[in-house]
Amino acid sequence: MTQLFFDFEVPPSADQPAESLPPRETPEESVLIRELIRVLGEGAPRRTTLICRTRGEGKELLRQVALRGVSWLGMEVTTLRPLALRVASRSLAQAHLRMIDPFDEQALIERAVDDVFAANPRSRFRALSEKVGFRDAVRNSVQALRLGGVHVGRLTLASIDDSEKQSLVRAILGRFEHLLEEGGFCDAAGVIERATNLVTEGGTAAPVGDGMYILPGISAAGLIGGFARALEASGARILKTDAVVGLPPPKGLLFDVAPPESPLSPLHALRDHVGEAPEISMFSAASMYDELRGVLRRVLTAGARWDEVEIVTPDPAAYGSALHAITQPLGIPVTFAVGLPVERTRPGRVVAEYFRWLESGFQESILRGLIEAGDLSAPDPYEWMDGPRLARALRSQRIGWGRSRYLDALDRRLKGLPNLRPGRYESEEQLEKRIERTEKDLRALRSLLAPILHSVPQSTGDARVSPADVAAGVLAILEHTAPGTETDETALERLRRTLERIRTTLTRPTDFTSAAVIVRGYLELRIPAPRAEGTAPWSSAPGHLYLTDLTSGGASGRPHTFLVGMDAGRFPGSISEDPLLLDAERWRLARGALPSSRDQMRERRFQFAQLFARLRGRVTMSFSVWEPTEARSLTPAPEMLQAFRLQRGDPGLTFADLEGAMGTVESRLPLGLSPVDGDDVWLGELTTAEGQLLRGVEAVGRSFPWLGSGQRAAAAWHGGDADIHTGILGPGSDEPSYADAFSGTYSATALGGLGACPRRFLFRSVLKAYPPDDPEFDPERWLDAKQRGGLLHGVFEGALRWARDQTVGLGAPEFLDAALRILSEEGDRMLREVPTPSGAVREWEMADLADDVRSFVEMVRGEDPKWSGLELRFGFDDDAWLPLPGGKRLAVRGAVDRVDDLGTNLRVVDYKTGRDGRFGNKTGVFDGGRRLQHVIYSAVTQALFEKAVGRMEYHFPTRRGENAVHAYDAEAYGSGGGLIHRMLEGVQAGWFPPTDTKDDCRFCDYQEVCGVAVSAWDVESAPASWSREHLGEAPELAVLKDVRRWEDERPVFGEES
Repeated sequence: MTQLFFDFEVPPSADQPAESLPPRETPEESVLIRELIRVLGEGAPRRTTLICRTRGEGKELLRQVALRGVSWLGMEVTTLRPLALRVASRSLAQAHLRMIDPFDEQALIERAVDDVFAANPRSRFRALSEKVGFRDAVRNSVQALRLGGVHVGRLTLASIDDSEKQSLVRAILGRFEHLLEEGGFCDAAGVIERATNLVTEGGTAAPVGDGMYILPGISAAGLIGGFARALEASGARILKTDAVVGLPPPKGLLFDVAPPESPLSPLHALRDHVGEAPEISMFSAASMYDELRGVLRRVLTAGARWDEVEIVTPDPAAYGSALHAITQPLGIPVTFAVGLPVERTRPGRVVAEYFRWLESGFQESILRGLIEAGDLSAPDPYEWMDGPRLARALRSQRIGWGRSRYLDALDRRLKGLPNLRPGRYESEEQLEKRIERTEKDLRALRSLLAPILHSVPQSTGDARVSPADVAAGVLAILEHTAPGTETDETALERLRRTLERIRTTLTRPTDFTSAAVIVRGYLELRIPAPRAEGTAPWSSAPGHLYLTDLTSGGASGRPHTFLVGMDAGRFPGSISEDPLLLDAERWRLARGALPSSRDQMRERRFQFAQLFARLRGRVTMSFSVWEPTEARSLTPAPEMLQAFRLQRGDPGLTFADLEGAMGTVESRLPLGLSPVDGDDVWLGELTTAEGQLLRGVEAVGRSFPWLGSGQRAAAAWHGGDADIHTGILGPGSDEPSYADAFSGTYSATALGGLGACPRRFLFRSVLKAYPPDDPEFDPERWLDAKQRGGLLHGVFEGALRWARDQTVGLGAPEFLDAALRILSEEGDRMLREVPTPSGAVREWEMADLADDVRSFVEMVRGEDPKWSGLELRFGFDDDAWLPLPGGKRLAVRGAVDRVDDLGTNLRVVDYKTGRDGRFGNKTGVFDGGRRLQHVIYSAVTQALFEKAVGRMEYHFPTRRGENAVHAYDAEAYGSGGGLIHRMLEGVQAGWFPPTDTKDDCRFCDYQEVCGVAVSAWDVESAPASWSREHLGEAPELAVLKDVRRWEDERPVFGEES
């Protein structure tokens, strides 16, 4: 986004002078900046060191100095830990000690924990020993004790309330220290302790004296604090900063102040404030998203440059992600001081989805989503294949879930390619091209998936894997991550570096879940955006907004500061006690060297007051009033009320006064502020001065024709006339596909769908808008109704054929045994096609299917049918015809389950594996055009066998169907051809109205398209209501009316048994 210009405005020309942008504002400098200018401008030593809490903070401060014309050449920015390593490096080398990183440290602590529990197998903590949370607590406690200067000897003499816990912590700490000594290792605590001793003893390695300065606010607790105090004692000087009035510095901070001069200093001493009120603005917003849009609106309204704005938040992860989502589409440049969550990058998304894929049992849809989005790409020589093509190929395999199913399905498909035969209208050349394309797709998928699947560690049963094993799997999928932006490349580099360290160091076996949790913990990285080196926080950039956290905030010196996310939950928030070392125990162990939760809260509030005091220019504070993830309202932070009191000069103001002063809650409505994008322009025009949103539906519909068309389509169901929106397309001018309805080939299902709902027929048979046919994971179901029915049909056919081939009577015990054996074989075959959520679910369903097979056996034993044909397919390879009135005929296709020879005529049998609810007397012979199988199957069977069909029967040979039989004599459905002819006349006329019966919508695949709402008790269908209302009056609904009343106007009689 070009600042101050929108897509609908004319951007400035390339030769427009730079003065067209607002002049840069330079606010009054803070005390700390004056201190640095003084140090650098008054004969500072050639090489000086500035010790900061973070490198980013120091760099931002020096940037301010440079903007004021003062050179900081020769000043090095560092923090205490790197400085300690530099001081101690020669000593470490002389002692042959190697500094270990966090990965090595965790591996050693894990080993110490294992050794201690191996020596104490009856410890009450033994049951927790494999839990990641417990091991994290142990590791954090060991690290805290080490950094607090508490060695095992001191711990022995200390008092911990729980003696067994004290013994455990003492044993693990002692074992860890022994492993350090034994291996010649030195952890961070050892380095700091050694550096402190060198500085205290006056070692030449320590660069101290007049050339070292310490920024105020650095912690003085524990070993790191001891190192800082040693530097101060050796000549390092603490720089002064703006005073914090009314709130004493915590004991664990190094701090020095100048006399109070900032109007923001007395945040906690309101009665001591004199002078002009500080320039503080406040607002509340409906959500985090609206809050950040409110910030951008205010920046544009003020005419400020992006690089004059700093956004400070106590929650940079959430607010950073939200700001990135808002600004990226608008092209607004942003620098994130603490980086973006790695999940906002392509490699981060791949890693997150990879773990979700593992946790879901290898759901194919998750992997397909990565491929379709272009996040994963096939290796050479298939890297040219686009994501959607590969995703379609993967989807067509119907894998569903299950690790072993992927390569099995691909290999079976590749093996079967030579056996493919051309389709009905496909030439040999076309078949060859189809095979060639399919083979490329399958081999590309295999080359992508095989290394990923082979690298996934075993995650079932009692298999034990290490974090290193899990890291290897993550590295494998990252190898196939598609190239992206510079930020993506940075994320990929950092992820790989971290994973390689895990693979090298964290080799201790554990259960898969624990190993995965450990790896995911290390991969919660922050990525610099734009690309930068080093670690967070990263510096601001010219021309960019700058978002940072409370620790680093205020250092950039920008004239516009927005403190966002200032709700009580985020600041000061809550800090819980350590689960292993409680606050009281920390005090007894180290007397302040181990900070308690109360100390941390105190320090957090003071650091905010320090940040607030050094701000210059315009300050805006805000918070969102609603937390959608927890469905609760939020309240402003106490510091926000204090700032409001300071701004108004009244210490007696309350939260209610603050709420009233902030006025209308910020929302998507701009409310007089400059618009951020086109949405704001629209909403601004539709908003009254009082903040009410006008309807504006008609205006939006006129400006956006597609939306207008949708509005008219929605309105058509509420009293509208019969038109295109209600399915009345008419004959059309370009010979639509339905113009010659009698030339198509139809199945009984398609024609039954036409009879039930012509609109459904339009979607499925005319527009070919087929619903997705992906396997859906249901923890309580293996097969859906269609799959279950297909399996049972195969068993019924196989059992009858076996009995005839083996000349075994249907009443013989062997017949049931054979049927159950065939069921087992069909079940195994189905398992290759449809994955099961668990072995238990499949066993339950197979037991139910066995009951259905027994029910079938009971049914056929009772009648011992003399069948002439089973599963007779027609209309696929050869034409099959249904005679229609007027000498017409219609091409049909399908499969007849069974044809019985009754001597004088034939009986057609169709199996139904559900209940027989729709086959009662009230539904008649045709069920209002919904039931047409008997018409089609009887006509085709009669033509195939050249023998009359006496009747058709629907059999329900399952437990749920209770072996019911519904029979229809041929005379009863003799007018069926005329009914189908009438239905196709409606198709040819282009009339596709919805059904007039809302129950037809209950199990329809197009419920969302029609806006149907289905509950357990009712169906709400506006289209069905419209048809029911207009059925007797609209001529375009005449066909539907005739179909529904066909049996009433042409009396026929059916028979049920």
